[in-house]
Amino acid sequence: MISLWIAKVCLIILRLLHRRGATLPGLLAEKLYPQFLAAMLCQLPEGVVVVSGTNGKTTSTKMLSAIVGATGKRVLTNPTGSNFTRGIAAAIVAKAQWDGTLPYDIAIIELDEAYAAKFVEQVAPRACLILNIMRDQMDRFGEIDYTANLLSKVVAATKEVVVLNKDDPRV
Repeated sequence: MISLWIAKVCLIILRLLHRRGATLPGLLAEKLYPQFLAAMLCQLPEGVVVVSGTNGKTTSTKMLSAIVGATGKRVLTNPTGSNFTRGIAAAIVAKAQWDGTLPYDIAIIELDEAYAAKFVEQVAPRACLILNIMRDQMDRFGEIDYTANLLSKVVAATKEVVVLNKDDPRV
């Protein structure tokens, strides 16, 4: 897969320049091959878990990844905190083999609310964890109901398990 190779070379160059490469390789992969996420993640036998909400995504993703990893599963995640689709794609670029294989069992992915809705247009998650909907996203999304609508798209696209925060009435 040429898009993966180009993105991996970009990542190598960025790391030689002492940069993290948390987004640019993923952006390249997505631009060169718009179905990059779906093509790569469909390899995972245990599927994809999406973690989204206004607050607590990083902590919840780390805890869930540690729990699942403790069972012996190989967990792919986005540890840089880059939670847009290009950040997920960059994590895949970093972890994929040069032949295009992903040596993981499951992906547990933190996603921004808006990008979670975009992500599920390409990849139907096996499970999702929706944390909360808070007003601190007003500057980005305009109204809290819009954020709730974005997360409802994630729930609707989920194939098996949906975990919702019952303490948040918007969820």
